[in-house]
Amino acid sequence: MKDIFDTITTPAGYSDVEWQARIELALCYRMVDYYGWTTQVYNHISYRIPGTEHLLINAFGLLYSEITPSNLVKIDFEGNKIDDSPYPINKAGNVIHTALHKGRPDIHCVMHTHSTDVQAVSALECGFIPLFQEAYMFHDRIGYHPFEGIVLDATEQERLVRSIGAKNHTLMLNNHGVITTGPDVAWAFMRMYQMIQGCQVQLKAMASGGKLLQASDEAMSKTREQFEGGDAQAGAQVRLPEWPAYYRLMNRIDPNWIR
Repeated sequence: MKDIFDTITTPAGYSDVEWQARIELALCYRMVDYYGWTTQVYNHISYRIPGTEHLLINAFGLLYSEITPSNLVKIDFEGNKIDDSPYPINKAGNVIHTALHKGRPDIHCVMHTHSTDVQAVSALECGFIPLFQEAYMFHDRIGYHPFEGIVLDATEQERLVRSIGAKNHTLMLNNHGVITTGPDVAWAFMRMYQMIQGCQVQLKAMASGGKLLQASDEAMSKTREQFEGGDAQAGAQVRLPEWPAYYRLMNRIDPNWIR
């Protein structure tokens, strides 16, 4: 990943680590917009600045296409702003994201969307059914959380952490949406991409009326380990080769997005 920052100059007022974190998170917001996963100005993605107790999150009221590294808001683990940003932050985003960052120190990026296909699956009693190769990365790695209303009550934080558990990287919010997480932004984004695609395939397969064909538990576990262990990206120069490719794509779409 380092190569994509080789020509980036850090502006005054930021450390190199924070500015790189801001670029990564802003790229994530832009790619969510590119794929059409946005819900107006709602939803949220947060990223822990490496080596700190500070999080970056979107300014509430901006479209994802307007997000830049500099207008991301820096908050602490209690959701308090610690920079001079003129923008507010979404309270629901505050409650959800600070809960998972505090409750799971191994999670550095938390990504939440309301994709319509995911929302449809979130309303199914059967939950998410992985039916193909990429979807098997979620085998035994997804938790479920019952709907309690808009997530504004801090008392729900403990239940959110309990719902995702100690080993899962994805949390289906029943009748709501989904959360994917990762040790960095690239992993959270890749998992969101595959979760949305997995829900699309599941809905199409179920709508066909045919009997669903499922791989064995052994095959699903093996495939998940191939993704988690790196074999799935064998031959690539970096672990997740799609991430620097997205960086190049955004530079073509908007050459001035890093500001």
